[in-house]
Amino acid sequence: MAARLTLPRTAAWVWHGEPRSIFGLDAVFVRCASGTSELAPSGFSYADNFRAWMRARGPAVIPWSWFGPPHNTDGVASADALAAIAPSQRVYVVEIGPETPPAQVAAFAARLRQREPIAALGFSTWPTRAEAEQAGVPWDACVEAFDFGLPQVCTPAQRELLVREDSPVVEDMAGKPIHVAVFPDADPGWVESARLGVADHAGASGFSVEQSIFSAWRRQLGALGEGRQELPPPPAPLPQRPPQAPSAVSDPASHETLTPVQFDEPGELALLANRILAVVQARLDNGGKLTDDDLVTEIEDVLRDNAR
Repeated sequence: MAARLTLPRTAAWVWHGEPRSIFGLDAVFVRCASGTSELAPSGFSYADNFRAWMRARGPAVIPWSWFGPPHNTDGVASADALAAIAPSQRVYVVEIGPETPPAQVAAFAARLRQREPIAALGFSTWPTRAEAEQAGVPWDACVEAFDFGLPQVCTPAQRELLVREDSPVVEDMAGKPIHVAVFPDADPGWVESARLGVADHAGASGFSVEQSIFSAWRRQLGALGEGRQELPPPPAPLPQRPPQAPSAVSDPASHETLTPVQFDEPGELALLANRILAVVQARLDNGGKLTDDDLVTEIEDVLRDNAR
């Protein structure tokens, strides 16, 4: 185990976004690999993007990698790849994918400790043992192998599990620290999760800088980290568009075609699905209908964010 566990109180996650301001936050978790590979299936270089962030933000950058299917599940080789891309870091974070063999989780952590003996190692996945094991993530092996957890509290239902007095999100970690990962555009009440993470646990971080609302929730999360009770207001809602009379003849040429979204692993698909469901639920909760034009616009915005 790391000699001393020092984690950022507030941070943002990066999947493939380029370096930018994180003013107000302590750190940024930047994707740098998938198993043994530096590249996404699209050819995008996680490793090069990580190095660009390191040049721009230096010690505020913390490397994270995906480990598990559909990528290479050789624990030793994947740990070597991570250490080669991001050597001599004090903290490493790994997202554990579904159906990852428990023995390879243990091998990964053991090898990374050999390579980086003073580093703190964290794992991120579903927030509870029940959800993780249902998805095939070897929860007990992860808790045993790593120093801390970063539970992904994505939905309102998961937030309710976190804030309970007998929270399984906390209990399932067997006494190890947690740093709460929140998803501001999938859970309108994300501030409650982040506030608890900062006040009672090792901190909170938001996914992700690629979101169009990043600049707004960055300020709110930063204020939580500073202990401010009054948070900056959320962004104002977009003005409602006046209803338009349907056209008698539809012009196919006027229809916009969205770029197909490519998913690198199941976690990305689940995240996008939860974001879309949250947009739909918020619209219905405010008295809207599934046929509203503005709902379609909001879903298109989510898809564009993901495709960037």
